[in-house]
Amino acid sequence: MNNTFRLLASLCFLSLPLFSEPDPYEGGHTYPPAAKVRIESFDVPVDTTEVHVPVTLDRETPNTVVAHVRVYNGQGGRAKPDTTKAIIFRPGDPLTQTATFNVGSMKEGNNVKAVQSSVPDGAKRDGGGILITAKAGAINEPIAGGREPHTFKPFGDLVYSVTGETIQFDDKGSANTFSTSLHHGRTQDGNQETGYYGTVDMGGFVRDTEGLKLSTRRLDQPAKKGNKEYPFLAAMLSGHNTSDAQFKYGTVEWVVKMPNRFGSWPALWLLPTSGWPPEIDVYEGFGYNGSWKFSSNLATNLHGGEHGKRTFTRDAMRMKMSDFGLNNTLDTEFHSFAVTVHPDWIVMFVDGVETMQYANPFKGRTWYPLTNVAVKAKPDSSYDQGSGDMTIQSIKVWRSE
Repeated sequence: MNNTFRLLASLCFLSLPLFSEPDPYEGGHTYPPAAKVRIESFDVPVDTTEVHVPVTLDRETPNTVVAHVRVYNGQGGRAKPDTTKAIIFRPGDPLTQTATFNVGSMKEGNNVKAVQSSVPDGAKRDGGGILITAKAGAINEPIAGGREPHTFKPFGDLVYSVTGETIQFDDKGSANTFSTSLHHGRTQDGNQETGYYGTVDMGGFVRDTEGLKLSTRRLDQPAKKGNKEYPFLAAMLSGHNTSDAQFKYGTVEWVVKMPNRFGSWPALWLLPTSGWPPEIDVYEGFGYNGSWKFSSNLATNLHGGEHGKRTFTRDAMRMKMSDFGLNNTLDTEFHSFAVTVHPDWIVMFVDGVETMQYANPFKGRTWYPLTNVAVKAKPDSSYDQGSGDMTIQSIKVWRSE
C-alpha cells in the first residue's frame, strides 16, 4: 500500500512535505480524485448474532471519508435493530474497515440486507445494496479500524481572543474590529441569498448574557440595492480588514450556539486576503434544505480555484454529531468549532474531536475568519419559525506564521 498519506497523517502537525514537485494541486486549482466506497455481498456463519460488514475504499484518500451503512431485515434474517452506522476513513487508514451490527434468525440461507444509506462524505458511492447470507462454514471476522481521531490542540501562538461581550465590530472593520459586510459588499446574489447583510444600526447584533447574537429576521421594509429588494436581514462578521485575526498557518476556534430557523444558513469559514476562491468551510448549516437537522448535522468543504472561478470542491455534507460520539445539541447548547491550517493539512474539530482532515492544497495563503448567518428563504416566507440567531460566546485565533 502507498504509505504517503498514512505516514503524514500520523505526523499531522510536523512540517513535512506532503508531495514532491511538481505541485499536484496546481496552486490550489486541482485536488486528487475522490475515493469510491463499496460494499459487497458476503456470507456469515449460521446462527451468528453479529455481522461485520466490510467497507472498502478503492484508493488512498487525501481527505477524511465518512461512509454510512444501514443493515435491515432481509429474507428470514432480522436486524436487531434496523440501524445505520458511520465508518470513518482518515488519510493513511487501511482501505478496508468493518462495521458491526447485531442480527438474529440467521438460519441456513436466511439473510439480512445492507446498503450505503447516503453518498459518503468526501467520497463517491460505488455499487448498490447487498445481501448478508447465513451459510454453514462461512467465516466473518472484524477488521481493525484506522487511527483514533486527533484531540484538538491549537497550532501557533494566541494572537486574538474575544468573548461575546468584548468582540469589536463596525461597518468597515479595522485591525482589531470585524466588518459587518463581506469584502465585496452586503449581498450574495451568486448564492441566491435573499438576505441583506445589515449595518450596525439595522439591529442585527445584540449582546446579552449568553454572548453576541447575530440576529436575522424579516425586515419591515426590504433593503434595496439597485433595482433588487432583499426582504430579510442577514448578519456578517468578516475579518478581511481585521489584521489581528489573520494568519497564514494557525488555528481558529469559535464557541457558538447555532440557529434552527428554516431558511437560515449559518457558517464559520475562512477566506484568503487574495480573494475568492479558495475557501475553507469549517461549518455550514443548510437550513434552506428541508432535510437539514440543525441539532445534529455537520458540513465542511474546500473550494479551489482563483480570480472568482471555482475549479473544485470536496464537500462533506451528511455527517452528524453522533458519528463522532458528540451530542446532537448544536441549536440548544454551545459547542466549539475549530480549524487548524497547517502547511500539509487542514483539520476540523468539534468539541475537541477531529471530524475532518484535508490535505492542504492552498499553501502560502493568508486567511481571515468569517462568522455569519445568511438567509436563503423564499421572498414570501414568514421566516419566523424557531431561532434565526447564532450566538457567539468566544472567538480565538492562534498564529504559527
